[in-house]
Amino acid sequence: MRVLQQAIRVYTERDRWETVIKFYEVLQGVQCERQVHIPETNVDAAKVGGVLILGADGDVLDELRLVNAVYYVDSLDESFAWLEMNGSEVIHAPQAVTGGRNLTARHPDGLVVEYFEPAKKKETV
Repeated sequence: MRVLQQAIRVYTERDRWETVIKFYEVLQGVQCERQVHIPETNVDAAKVGGVLILGADGDVLDELRLVNAVYYVDSLDESFAWLEMNGSEVIHAPQAVTGGRNLTARHPDGLVVEYFEPAKKKETV
């Protein structure tokens, strides 16, 4: 298991979506790398440098705010095994999501992290 990247998670109401993305672009001096709508949760996500911005409405935001960060990993299965062997509580087991697979775990110190393995890009010949 290797952590490829990590990002803090930031939450915003949909009506502030573009403003928040622009703020973090200017703050970090980088462009938004990717925006995606996650249909299974009706959440919008944008990756800007070391920040993952999640946009939603009302109660959905309250539930999302329980997670503090995201670790992008090369193997979710190895991460799952390592977390269980090292005292973390797996809150949500590995599952398929838009763009890959994820799980949510509470570290022994209480930090709640989403572990995300991006889907492998299909090679064309």
